[in-house]
Amino acid sequence: MDTNAYTNDKLSAEAINNNLKTTFVGRNLEILPTIHSTNLYLKEIDTTDLKSGYTVLADEQTAGRGRRGRIFHSPGSQGIYLSILLKPDKDQQDIHLLTMCAAVAVSKAIEQTCDIRADIKWVNDIFCNGKKICGILTESTISAELQEIDKVIVGIGINTGNVPVEVKDIATSIMEETGMSGVRNQLIAEVLNEFESVYLDYTCYGKKQDIIDHYSSRIKYKF
Repeated sequence: MDTNAYTNDKLSAEAINNNLKTTFVGRNLEILPTIHSTNLYLKEIDTTDLKSGYTVLADEQTAGRGRRGRIFHSPGSQGIYLSILLKPDKDQQDIHLLTMCAAVAVSKAIEQTCDIRADIKWVNDIFCNGKKICGILTESTISAELQEIDKVIVGIGINTGNVPVEVKDIATSIMEETGMSGVRNQLIAEVLNEFESVYLDYTCYGKKQDIIDHYSSRIKYKF
């Protein structure tokens, strides 16, 4: 057992699993040292046999992306870069609402783990004290045969350590805001826990309006 995984910030499946309360999200977890983009990775590989909730984590992304092709800086060991594979039913493929689910989950997870207020900038960014701390990118792929969505990928990038100098005036991190380090595994688990809870509220429990209301209550930055 890697005992250092619990005291340093090295990504550890064991440390994450020990804090997971989910039934399917993150229960199948793949950790990569570096990748171009966790979203692109899940779009490119054959996911036929992968179950909904399959999660990919990378310590570093060399081509992290945001909305409209914007760059998401993803330096090694300085953030959480993860993508969740979903295979929702036909009537549960509202990409906009799935982004809302992720935003609600991340904002709640940051507050619970790090004790700082996390607000939402419409539509897919999380801000702390006026600066971006997280970006969310939700994408889908279309089945060529059926001409319908066959998978949805929810990508989440959270700054946890040193903020790249290129974006220091507009971005922040968990460490910058709280002085906390070594929280990646705990925060990853809490994000996955919260995401499954919100996702099930949408897909199983008919709480779509509750999600929209919670999302709207956290909107602080609109442009």
